[in-house]
Amino acid sequence: MTKTISEQLACEAKGLTFRELPLEVIRQVKRCVLDTVGVGFAGYLSEPSRIIQSLIKEMKEPPESTVFISGLKTSCLYATLANGAMVRCRNYMDRTFPTKEATIQTGHNSESIPPILAVGERQHSTGQEIITAIALAYELLIRVSDSHGGIDGVTHRGWCSEAIRAPCVMGLMAGRLLGLNEEQMANALAIAGCFTLPLGILVSPKEEMTMARDLKFPSGAYSGILGALLAQKGFKGPLNVFEGHHGINEVVVGGQMDLEKLRQPRKDWTILYTWIKRFAANGCMQGHLDATLTLVKEHDIKAEDVAEVRIKTSSHIYQSIGADPATRRYPKTQYTADHSSYYTTAVAILDRAVGPEQWSDEKLRDPRVRELFDKVFIEEDPKLKEEEFNSPAIVEITTKKGQKYRCEVLRPKGHPMNPMTDADVEEKFRSMAGKFMDEKQMRQIVDTVYNLEKLDDIGKLAKLLVAPEQILPKS
Repeated sequence: MTKTISEQLACEAKGLTFRELPLEVIRQVKRCVLDTVGVGFAGYLSEPSRIIQSLIKEMKEPPESTVFISGLKTSCLYATLANGAMVRCRNYMDRTFPTKEATIQTGHNSESIPPILAVGERQHSTGQEIITAIALAYELLIRVSDSHGGIDGVTHRGWCSEAIRAPCVMGLMAGRLLGLNEEQMANALAIAGCFTLPLGILVSPKEEMTMARDLKFPSGAYSGILGALLAQKGFKGPLNVFEGHHGINEVVVGGQMDLEKLRQPRKDWTILYTWIKRFAANGCMQGHLDATLTLVKEHDIKAEDVAEVRIKTSSHIYQSIGADPATRRYPKTQYTADHSSYYTTAVAILDRAVGPEQWSDEKLRDPRVRELFDKVFIEEDPKLKEEEFNSPAIVEITTKKGQKYRCEVLRPKGHPMNPMTDADVEEKFRSMAGKFMDEKQMRQIVDTVYNLEKLDDIGKLAKLLVAPEQILPKS
């Protein structure tokens, strides 16, 4: 009897061992963990983080897992929400492609790391178990996304891509860490796959974005973990959740899902094609921000000197970040601002940086930033079509004195074909962690992550991710 897709994925998820992972995959997992933890630190002081932690304190959950920075102990479910929202809210998390030369957008697979760490801490998982789960999560998240045509395969139907990816894959990862058998893991996926469908309004270019965006993946991961915990107790779901009548393929993807892509194991390790971001902004903007900062720094261009900034990019990116200026040109929230080329270009010129510090309410209201909005123009360039998903851009800055400066970036720093070095990743981590801990603690975290396969209990890393009490910001 032919296995259902859920059963086949469960078999694959259960069977992978640490010994099968190439050294370069293990190394990349560590880089992704270090980057993701730092990005989570950057989101600790955000309003979503504060609200979720306030709720956690009221809920009195079992002390299974650790919330980053605060050290608050809660269930693995609520730690997934808290840490996941922190990682998402500054838009500084990675991007992952199915191949080195991307042809589709597939999402932010580092969002799988907070739930894996949370469940792993609950289960006292070893570093090797965590590394294997992360490498596997990246693979399966990419495969699910690839099977429905990437992000665009579901957004035109009004869903976020996390509707499928997060609950299904994280149900399998949680099941693996919980020690479930294949049947239980298939049921974990089946249960979770039925109940999480985030609406596309969370990220629509025609709508103002809100903090609810930060729970797209964490809420799906929550459902996945819950499905695994229920399956552990004998709860069952429809194992044909992908291919069955009114299942994921029919309802979410309109019958356009390539189910064979789900059945066929990938021939490569997609975590190797991870794009670790240089800038805290939408991935589509990395190219024009790289070009803008290059010009500003090389020619010492001041904000008051700028007469016009003209950004040329691919059609796809233009539609994502510049075609509808109604919500993008004058963003009202950080959640829209980090998807606004007008805003990010303005702060790049003014501050010569686009990091977590650029998303404060004060910066959003800064008249110097808003003055630059009307000087930024975005247009399509057919010549950039071949680099469609690599965040290509040509930026031309004209000064009030009539000087014109031009910079073209096809594959910005961080792209799989122009990757960050280990030193770059460490520097990015320190820029975020340094607000909460001293150099000694940061070095301990870096060393622990780089030696993760030697760790006998992931809880030892979790303890290092807590700020000293005397440094911890007061609530």
